[in-house]
Amino acid sequence: MSMSWPSVILLATAQECSSITARIRSYGIRRDPLTDGDVLGWKGYSYSLDFSGRVLDDFEPEEIEEISRRIGEPFAIYLSCESMDAARGFLGEVLVGFSGLIDTNHGDVVEFGDFLRLIENHPQWDWRRVEVSDLLDRAGEE
Repeated sequence: MSMSWPSVILLATAQECSSITARIRSYGIRRDPLTDGDVLGWKGYSYSLDFSGRVLDDFEPEEIEEISRRIGEPFAIYLSCESMDAARGFLGEVLVGFSGLIDTNHGDVVEFGDFLRLIENHPQWDWRRVEVSDLLDRAGEE
């Protein structure tokens, strides 16, 4: 069974998102003529990105309130990755040094630093199948 490309939403202040966007753009973003979206080829993997912030329109008002309580007024970057390996590698490099939240699109919203620790400690983690709480429960059992 094939699953769709893993996608995440990076949530941070507008200033932080601007810096994250600059880092990602430095990798060589190009426009996809078919979709008119931003695409990236990086270390042999393909990525699709939306820097417009429009993905926030998909959030419920109470979700936006919770995110705002945690980080201030949010801005968002949508990222879709060719595979989980592509996602883990890219996020493990791009998010270093930034603060914000990552929405896994599968029920978890995790601080960047915590997310980076999780992918480091669980290199095969597929957040589409295993929630953060399940990972943390397992870590407590070890």
